[in-house]
Amino acid sequence: MPRISVVAKKYAKSIFLVARKNNNLNEVYEELNAFKQNFSSSFSHELKNPVISKNDLDKIIKEVAKKFKLGSLTTNFFASIVRNRRLNLFPEIFEEFCRMHREYQNILEVELIFASEPKKDQVEQVKMVIGKKYPDKKIATRILIKEKILGGMQIKIGSQMVDGSLKNQLDLIKKECLGVIN
Repeated sequence: MPRISVVAKKYAKSIFLVARKNNNLNEVYEELNAFKQNFSSSFSHELKNPVISKNDLDKIIKEVAKKFKLGSLTTNFFASIVRNRRLNLFPEIFEEFCRMHREYQNILEVELIFASEPKKDQVEQVKMVIGKKYPDKKIATRILIKEKILGGMQIKIGSQMVDGSLKNQLDLIKKECLGVIN
């Protein structure tokens, strides 16, 4: 996970606190997420152009707000980051906002890495085991497919990783064999 700049953290914290105070945290999250998923690079390029006048920026922001059906808080937030020429920080701001949102909602994000598409009961079983270890948390899983692990799975929670992959097991056997030979 890349480091998040101090400036991005401040923007994320400001919109998070205002959204929480206004009791529309989930709405703002959904709007930011929709914006992130659908924002075209050409539109982004226009907003980052330093020669665009303030009036033109305001028009573009209104278009963006209308297109993505943004509420007033999210619209004002975007206006702020665009006017302050911080749109390039949006991915970091969104990542930090999501982290704060998960923490506030008491959600533990778990990354499950498989060599191929897992069966639903596999995922549910892993969630159940993790839920027992973290009984006070809601478990949210993100499934990734990485063929290079060959089989088994890896579980990543925050900075901790449990590697039960076939590749890891083969690497351990290889190290043991090389250790015996040397």
